[in-house]
Amino acid sequence: MDEPTLIEIINRLRLVLANEISREELYDWAATFVMADDPIINDEEVWEALIIISNIDALESPTSYLYKEEDLKSWIKQFEDSLLK
Repeated sequence: MDEPTLIEIINRLRLVLANEISREELYDWAATFVMADDPIINDEEVWEALIIISNIDALESPTSYLYKEEDLKSWIKQFEDSLLK
């Protein structure tokens, strides 16, 4: 599995916002990197982004996600800003 990029993470977040993939699917993808015995992530910003999105499916109640749509949009902006540095 290739190391993910910030662009790939941004695109996957956009898919969640468009209801094309679920939060749980994005969590599963991010968790394959975050929970790996020997993570292959060399880019610190990518690693931090993976940590953030690996909590995307956290619940604040049985029927409500902890992170709202506005949070996901904020993450996208944060990651896009990192690309511009």
